[in-house]
Amino acid sequence: MPNLKLILNPVADNGHAAEMNEVLHTRVEEHARAAAGSGLDYQLTWIQTEYPRHATELARTAAEEGFDMVVAIGGDGTVHEIVNGLMTIAADRRPKLGVLPIGSGNDFAHNVGVAIDVEQAVANLFGGAVRRIDVGVIRDASGRSEYWDNTIGIGFSGVVNLITRSITRIRGFLMYFTAVVRTILFHPQRLHATIQIDTNQPFERHVSMLSVCNGPREGGGFPVVPDAKMDDGLLSFAVLRQSSRLQMFYLLPIVMNARHTGLSQFFTFGTAKYLRFETREPLTIHVDGEVFATEANDVRMVEFEAMPAALEVICCK
Repeated sequence: MPNLKLILNPVADNGHAAEMNEVLHTRVEEHARAAAGSGLDYQLTWIQTEYPRHATELARTAAEEGFDMVVAIGGDGTVHEIVNGLMTIAADRRPKLGVLPIGSGNDFAHNVGVAIDVEQAVANLFGGAVRRIDVGVIRDASGRSEYWDNTIGIGFSGVVNLITRSITRIRGFLMYFTAVVRTILFHPQRLHATIQIDTNQPFERHVSMLSVCNGPREGGGFPVVPDAKMDDGLLSFAVLRQSSRLQMFYLLPIVMNARHTGLSQFFTFGTAKYLRFETREPLTIHVDGEVFATEANDVRMVEFEAMPAALEVICCK
């Protein structure tokens, strides 16, 4: 008797998720009844988040109560919160993660192989393939830490994420694209960084951005690290050297079409099990699209670690 806890974030995608609530209830219940006719009696428990980080609490409680699957209904932020709840539970008791992608970007769903079509995503909850993926951990100098499942952006992409929060009239990729242009024009990033990869000797570099990735794309469709794999046991990263506004506009269409991996004069790519990043300047950081730090927090050092094969996700059949 599989038990599913379905957690809806009603404010995802500027409230679009709440508008989908009734339709989703109907379609999920229909698929559950169809599965019962084949001998599987799914037990469904629905709940909505009420405040930021609530999904983390709900997911952790669901895992402690023995649910077989926790379903994130929302966008990348909702998935991030639920992953942080699930990862507090021992691996042998950790529920599977299901996703019904109703967010602005849905980058995690794209990267891991969850159907973006909601109808297909619902069907896959009742018989989709199971994929085991890596999860990352980020820590700052104070010891504060979070789990993350998709991407982290520091510097330029961290600021882009902040700016998207002030854009309410457009959604999806266009919202992120608008934020990118605004960041290039008004918020250039100049960071003097010391970077350590695994146990190698640290090196210094002037950079505009660091992206640490589990999956290849973020920001509603920007393939920042096109070769990133979610199940290789490694963190993938891209370091963008300090660039002018004109250079950033030159790079924008190249990155959008994933043709930047050969531009060694601008980018450094690699993989690691451990990465440390320290700067003279306070950092702006997003974690799976959620704000981890702004300049006001005065975070100047973060480290990253990979947790291989840490989570099971329901994907396409």
